[in-house]
Amino acid sequence: MKNKISRNLIEMPKDINVEEKLIKFKLIPFLKLIKFSFKSIIKELLFYILNISTLIVSIIIGVLLAFTKSGAQQVVIFNFFILFFVCCLMFVFILRMVQFFFNKNFEDKTTYIVLTNQVSRVRFFLAQYILILLVMIVNIVVSFLVINMFYAFCTLFKYDMFILRMTVCYLIYSIIAIFFLTNFIMCLIFIFTLQTTTIICTLLLALTFIANIPMSFVKLSEKSYTVTFQNGQILKVNDVYDAYTLNDNIAKGNIKYKHLSKYVYDSFIESKLNLDDFSSKDSIDSRIKIWSGLGLINHNPVVLKETNAKLFEKPLRDETVPKSWKRNNLFNIQLTLNNTFISENELDELIKNNEDDKTKNILLDLRNFTKEITNYFSDNVQYEKYDLFKDFFFLKAGMTNSYLENIKPENEKEKKYALKKEDVESFYNYTIRGNPGDGFKFSNIDDFIKQKMNFKLMYIAGILEKYFIKYSSNYLIMSTTPVAHNKGDWSEYEKGRKTMEYLSYFNLYNGLWMFYTKNLGFYYEDIWFAPASDSKIYLENQKNMFLGYPEYNIKLDSEGIIAKDTTNNYMKPWYYLAILLGISILSFTIALFRFRKYDFK
Repeated sequence: MKNKISRNLIEMPKDINVEEKLIKFKLIPFLKLIKFSFKSIIKELLFYILNISTLIVSIIIGVLLAFTKSGAQQVVIFNFFILFFVCCLMFVFILRMVQFFFNKNFEDKTTYIVLTNQVSRVRFFLAQYILILLVMIVNIVVSFLVINMFYAFCTLFKYDMFILRMTVCYLIYSIIAIFFLTNFIMCLIFIFTLQTTTIICTLLLALTFIANIPMSFVKLSEKSYTVTFQNGQILKVNDVYDAYTLNDNIAKGNIKYKHLSKYVYDSFIESKLNLDDFSSKDSIDSRIKIWSGLGLINHNPVVLKETNAKLFEKPLRDETVPKSWKRNNLFNIQLTLNNTFISENELDELIKNNEDDKTKNILLDLRNFTKEITNYFSDNVQYEKYDLFKDFFFLKAGMTNSYLENIKPENEKEKKYALKKEDVESFYNYTIRGNPGDGFKFSNIDDFIKQKMNFKLMYIAGILEKYFIKYSSNYLIMSTTPVAHNKGDWSEYEKGRKTMEYLSYFNLYNGLWMFYTKNLGFYYEDIWFAPASDSKIYLENQKNMFLGYPEYNIKLDSEGIIAKDTTNNYMKPWYYLAILLGISILSFTIALFRFRKYDFK
């Protein structure tokens, strides 16, 4: 055995003297030491199993990403992959290689025989250490290339740059993680027995999947917490986080339809629109002004006419309605409307002729959003969102502007009737949804209501307003009104967050994951509102329950108001990285020191 290893290290001429032999051994090339160590490890069956497993898993994830159409789902799938790859495959790989070089080779005297050939302990240790890192890095790089190649092949080279960004983050994070893990496991193997090291590594592996659980429990308990402001307003803690997170996303452009979102949201903040009086006259005037700023409002009166409308029912409680009018009477209808929204064709022309890039981007977002909503509601937006008609319906009243005219009246004095806004709303709602309330109802005006009175962009604008007003309104309250410390659940909130802050100093593994998730971020093109809801937005549905994410604490300024930069109030991942780097260097130093002092006999 001894002679065989000696020959592997260096071939010596028979006629060389002893002194020259020693010099020759001292000058054994470093690469030859690495090559010798590599020849030893490739005899292990597990080495091949882990390498092949890495390749197979990478192929599978590349194909899965290609056939997953949603960017949000791609993030979810990939995060589970990196958990498995780093915490299972690479973890086991590192553990096995460290055990092989620094335990098995010690026991079968391979290391002892090599070192008796005058090979420097430090050089031999570094050769094995670098080999471990090289094998791991090669596996990671190959995995990175395989994922991207199979993704590209399966998508016919229609490459999404987010996939490249995601895999680059994975590449960098994995290399950093295996560096830290290798040093730590090497330190353990030199301090403890093999069995103890295996137990500690198993616990460390388990910690990966529970490291984020404490924060999950804290956030779960916070769902019932409320924050009371000094103006008496009471909001849930979750509302505070939603408002500030969305505000931060919009400011950074981390949201779908980012140009349109920023315009609407910032306009609401600037106009100080409030949810409680959103339908007041002043608020409606401000809202019209916002959309008018994009050129979406036609300020010229629009006259709509319909003939032979068959009366089904008239208001019973309105004394001004002619009493001689009866069911099946035929009427001419005329409506004169102010401030109507332009049509989709006019929107296309507006985009085409617009020379201002900022406005053009907003209008392009609006057109794309209109297409999305139209498809979602199967081109029946008016039916699904009929309740948005009221605020933007500006009827020009008066007998000469908006009226009903009985074609064959029994009494000429009761021939015409000046329509009021609520009259039009009643037969509009009846035609669209069959609402049975008291008011005018006609049995044959479907085309008039669903064609001539279908201002799609009006509904689209209303949908967008519903999406944002809750969050902008809450943000206005939170960013201008001091928090009442002695009311609500503020003290419980602070206590829970303070506990998590102390725990985070020791939860370094979770901090390492924060480095990955912070740099990866989310697929922001899928951060958007649920189309069928009024204001439900998915801000965190791409999060993985096992991974750590930067979680900010609500910070108050000197006046007790929630600070505008409160979303930056969290432990930065770089701090964890610096601490782990220090621990890693210390672990490496201990391992090297113990190796140099180890008795191999």
